[in-house]
Amino acid sequence: MVPTAIKVYNWLLTLWRGDIHLSVPMLFALAFISTFVIGGLTGLFLGNVSVDIPLSGTYFVVAHFHMVMGVAPLLVVFGGIYHWFPKVTGRMLDDRLGKLHFWVTFLGTYAIYFPMHYLGILGMPRRYYNYDNYQFIPPSAHALNTFITVAALIVGAMQLVFLFNLGWSAWRGRPAGANPWRAASLEWQTPATPPGHGNWGDQVPVVHRWAYAYSVPGAPQDFIAQNAPPEDGGAEPKPYVAREVPA
Repeated sequence: MVPTAIKVYNWLLTLWRGDIHLSVPMLFALAFISTFVIGGLTGLFLGNVSVDIPLSGTYFVVAHFHMVMGVAPLLVVFGGIYHWFPKVTGRMLDDRLGKLHFWVTFLGTYAIYFPMHYLGILGMPRRYYNYDNYQFIPPSAHALNTFITVAALIVGAMQLVFLFNLGWSAWRGRPAGANPWRAASLEWQTPATPPGHGNWGDQVPVVHRWAYAYSVPGAPQDFIAQNAPPEDGGAEPKPYVAREVPA
């Protein structure tokens, strides 16, 4: 739990006082943090023996495990795909379809797994294929099971929209340009997008600063690329040591 808490603080403090743009990759990244934390908090109940014994064989465990180990990793994978797709293909994914994909997936997964916590508290066991003959399961549990099934089908269908966005954008998407995310790091400063073999060709870039030159006082824009000469970067924080990137 301690290393996990440290990572959560790391993610949150990285965002603290930052100029956050709610692009589709950032939405998925924020959803990953919230889902990972919320799903992890439900695991604290299972760390208590007196609570774990009645809950361990119920849907509460199913909801906890899948939010942490299923939904959260998938959200961050989606965010990575949306982030790197422009560099790999040279084209942008459709932003409207991306946001539709995000909201239905994010809210839909909560609609699936939040009710499962309640079902677990009711004592509804997992790994049963049929619940019709068990009188201790109330009618409200059957209604929630139906609701969860509908939500899961909607979320599953939305992934077809994501696949369509991938295929359509790879051929007809808006050209991404060299640096669509206005990033300062070297991977977004390559001469060609998508980059060719070796990324930089014969001309190795000269690095003048770290990769975090954002909102620098006196700079003409919100970011300064690592390989931008000092005279093109406005006021430059010190110390910066110019060096060449190894080939």
